[in-house]
Amino acid sequence: MLAVFLSQAAPLLGQTRQQSAQKTGEEINLTADSLKVEEKGSRIEAKGNVELKRQEMILKADEVRFNRETQQAEAKGKVSVDDPLWKMKAEAAEFNLEQETATIDQGEIFLETGHLSMSGKRLEKFSGQAYHIDEGFFTTCLCESGPPTWKVSADQIDLRREGEAIIRGGTFYLMDVPVLYLPYAYFPLRTERQTGFLFPKFGSSSREGFKFEQPFFWAISKSADATVGIDVESRARVGLFGELRTILSRDARGEIALSYFNEGLRKNEDRSIGDRTIADQDIPKNRWSVFATHRQSSPLGWKTYSDIAAFSDDLYLRDIDTFVLDSPRERELRSSRYASSRFGVLRDFNDMRLQGEWAFYQDFIQPDKHTLQKTPQILFRGRRVLGETPLEFRWRAEGVNYLRKEGADGLRLDLRPEMFLPFQLFPYFPGSFNLALRETAYHLYQDEGSFDRNRSRQLVEVRGNVGTSVGRVYDLGTSYLRRMKHVVEPEMSYLFIPSVRDRDIPIFDGTDRINRRNLLTFALTNRLWGKFAQETIAVPEDRDVELVSSANVGDIREMGRLRLALSYDIDRERKGGDSLSDLDMNFRLTPLDYLALGFDTGLNPGPWQMSQAAAVFSLLDPRPLTHRVLDRDFMRPNQLDLSYRFIRRDSLAELADNANLATLSDERLLRRNIVGALGINTLFHLTDRVLLLYNTTYNARDGQFTSNRGGIKLLSQCECWTLSFTLKRSTNPDKTSFQFSFDLLGLSSQNKELFK
Repeated sequence: MLAVFLSQAAPLLGQTRQQSAQKTGEEINLTADSLKVEEKGSRIEAKGNVELKRQEMILKADEVRFNRETQQAEAKGKVSVDDPLWKMKAEAAEFNLEQETATIDQGEIFLETGHLSMSGKRLEKFSGQAYHIDEGFFTTCLCESGPPTWKVSADQIDLRREGEAIIRGGTFYLMDVPVLYLPYAYFPLRTERQTGFLFPKFGSSSREGFKFEQPFFWAISKSADATVGIDVESRARVGLFGELRTILSRDARGEIALSYFNEGLRKNEDRSIGDRTIADQDIPKNRWSVFATHRQSSPLGWKTYSDIAAFSDDLYLRDIDTFVLDSPRERELRSSRYASSRFGVLRDFNDMRLQGEWAFYQDFIQPDKHTLQKTPQILFRGRRVLGETPLEFRWRAEGVNYLRKEGADGLRLDLRPEMFLPFQLFPYFPGSFNLALRETAYHLYQDEGSFDRNRSRQLVEVRGNVGTSVGRVYDLGTSYLRRMKHVVEPEMSYLFIPSVRDRDIPIFDGTDRINRRNLLTFALTNRLWGKFAQETIAVPEDRDVELVSSANVGDIREMGRLRLALSYDIDRERKGGDSLSDLDMNFRLTPLDYLALGFDTGLNPGPWQMSQAAAVFSLLDPRPLTHRVLDRDFMRPNQLDLSYRFIRRDSLAELADNANLATLSDERLLRRNIVGALGINTLFHLTDRVLLLYNTTYNARDGQFTSNRGGIKLLSQCECWTLSFTLKRSTNPDKTSFQFSFDLLGLSSQNKELFK
């Protein structure tokens, strides 16, 4: 055995992460049955069980010759290269380490990125990841035995640096059966963005009939791409959709998604309306949607932003499902009562911020002619310490122009200067005192009943707060949890706002109605912090096993928190009324980094009756992933999420079932609880090749499921295709939908999570 240091060694097959070796030099360990050094060490010849190690790369062969001056290497007899990024087997190979080129005879190469396998009678590697193959084939299947699910063979194959494959005299095989002759063809192979058709999507719905969607992906440039496609639903509509994404610079990015549907195939469209309390129940023949967002920063410190969501009708999000344009923002809007669009500009000046924004709203429940639009809203806020004193001056100034077609609208100016004084009541009892003056002025554009066109309101806000924190550290000394800290934080605060007459001013938002407050609030918070041992998860010695998730466990985090808060109304006590608010309880428990529990509730201290509650339970599979596949869903751990929400009826209970004020008439709603909903979301790996999904929402108040969605996803044994089936049942609108998806991984696949 001999360790040889080659000061000018360069990386085999041009791995990017090793390029610095050409300048700094890398150590190569070479072992063989016999080793011969000639010409003062410039030529090395090794024979018999040759093994060359350089960093994480291992080269094995029966015979290796290396010239330090020309950086030329020759390997013969059972040549193999094992590297974390690529692997190779061949009868013989010649390398030029400086030019990053190689000639390989009867060889096989596997590239970890993209799971690409290629072999041929003769392979040539050019500078970078570019190859030419004579009489060879390529595939992304990883079959341990038997023929691959699919492969492409050809007389000549050129793999370019951009991840493109050019085929001449080729044949496409399924399970070693030729199905298509390709005299000349082009394939995108890499997992990065690549222009081309994506696999079509299929589905069926009890209302829309058979569904078909054909998307096309366009990689415009390194910083921009787009998705366009056609959508056909046999009993409802035909439509087009498109999405453009771009990053113009480090400080500028944007996205826009458009869709258009023609409802000419629909019949009896009124049957699809599940909620008859919506003001506008019209389904137009031509329907469209616009989603857009952008963020940009200028060298002068100004930032601009926009978020647009606009739809042709109020039922668009409930009625139309798409496969591709299904962003988190769109899924959130499906359960919202309105969509918002905003455009804004802002700038921060140390402790100050100036912001201007235009906001527009589309109401999905009530008529849009009553909806207020903020055009524009200007906000200026900041703070400044006064000299060397602890006194701090804070301010907030807001001007809003409210517009709508019907109802009161106009200008509003809200000024709120404030003095903030921190103090130390006792050595361990810090506190603060706030005194704020508030002036709110209005100018209406027209006379509205009893409202004067010009009105103003003056307020005084007095706030005080004092509290402390006491903690103790427990040294547990266990192999998992080293130390635990218990912290107790008692706190008392006071709020006083005098009564003021504001019934003769319109209601635009919550700023326009501020009731008298004379409250004492008592709160007690308990926290548990844990310091965990740093642990390294053992990785199997088998080099074919790769640790995908983090191998280190150990940190400092909050393990649990319990906060109790109760307010005492001094004014109500004087008048003989109920002076205590609900007892708010907030509980969080995370004993393990993969387990979380939460419970929030409000208890009426009179009858000790629960007024509202929310509970969550989340569990992730803590076992590390040890095998990487191209499909993102199979890279996610098993998970189980449970949630429950409850709100007891009150004076506004009827608005939960019918938010359209003009149609409230059912007196039975006053006797029902507002919300009682159970949610379940699961993702489970039945095997390494079968993934199950199920999520549902159950209305415990009415005793029925409002939505059910289940799915199964299959990964081929060779990990080169997936097959997905999803079944969804909803009540608003009332329909059952089935979706089918097939992807060849690494070849025209979307590479996006399907199960969300």
